[in-house]
Amino acid sequence: MTTESTTITTHSTAQFAYLISQISTSLINASPAESAQHIENALAALGSNDRKDRCYVFLFSNDYNEMSNTHEWVNEGITAHKDDLQGVPASAMPWFFREMKAEGLILVNDTAQLPDEAGGFKAELLRENIQSMMAVGMYLEGRLIGFVGCDLVHRQCDWSDEDVRQMRLVADMITNTLARHRTEAQLQQMEAELRAANRRLAQLAHEDGLTELKNRRGLDAALSSELSRLQRKQQVLTVMMIDIDHFKQLNDQHGHMVGDAALRCVAQELKHTLQRSGETIGRFGGDEFLAICPLLTEAEAQQRAETLLARISTCEGAARLTISVGIYTFIPTPTSTPDEVMRKVDNAVYRAKHNGRNRFEIAS
Repeated sequence: MTTESTTITTHSTAQFAYLISQISTSLINASPAESAQHIENALAALGSNDRKDRCYVFLFSNDYNEMSNTHEWVNEGITAHKDDLQGVPASAMPWFFREMKAEGLILVNDTAQLPDEAGGFKAELLRENIQSMMAVGMYLEGRLIGFVGCDLVHRQCDWSDEDVRQMRLVADMITNTLARHRTEAQLQQMEAELRAANRRLAQLAHEDGLTELKNRRGLDAALSSELSRLQRKQQVLTVMMIDIDHFKQLNDQHGHMVGDAALRCVAQELKHTLQRSGETIGRFGGDEFLAICPLLTEAEAQQRAETLLARISTCEGAARLTISVGIYTFIPTPTSTPDEVMRKVDNAVYRAKHNGRNRFEIAS
């Protein structure tokens, strides 16, 4: 080797190191959306100064049954093949898959010299006029996830240790970038799952397990919120309490399973009858239910109560169900409190029971 050629090689290596340093910094700071361009910049650096004709990244499927070209750079005048190389099955080139999994490195100095067992892989290189190629494995936590490769088209070379070193350097850079983005994606997924779990826990904290309606805590929060909101707007609010008649007797005579079925039936009829947007229904406790109905007038509430009485009587079970309903319709004031509202509507339910049950009463 002459002094001149040695100088050229040293300069080329130094230039490559400078390019890789710049690209490495860009990859470290790149977001997932920006990384594709920076990875292709790294591939371009790998092929700079006309050293390679095509550089690319392939990722294997988790079961190694196929691979796909995810990033590609091509030299001027060279055909790109990225779109054609998606989901390439292992059965199309078993020799390549086997060698890559076993060695993590494939060096082809002269395609024509590949053994016959290279089969489909050799045929593909010849079809694309690739005379030399190299592929270096990408490993994440000790597992082969893909490879970085390069082609020489219509020309041939004997790959040097420096060529392999540079290829490994780029492969490690790209692997680290992909690993970071996978970790970020996993963290985002975990955060999303945690938020969903917290929302579900919050929901369960305000939900009755048997009827899947709001529980006492959820009803208290809804009532306080509606009192405050409708007081500001000076709009009407109706609160209805629904109490199942003779529920203790039903449980004692027919058992808790029949009692639970009765509770679920009442819950379903409440959902069917009180389904206007903004209305909140829930199990207040035991055999009592509460409906919080903003903007529902007293006349409308009476119609709803009559419908509810009729529908509850059709619940199938060991005994005919009836309910007593208390209705309190008012415009909240600054002095309105949840306790006051509950006293009013509870007194109305008491009068409904006192007056014969299976009826509703309006709070004074």
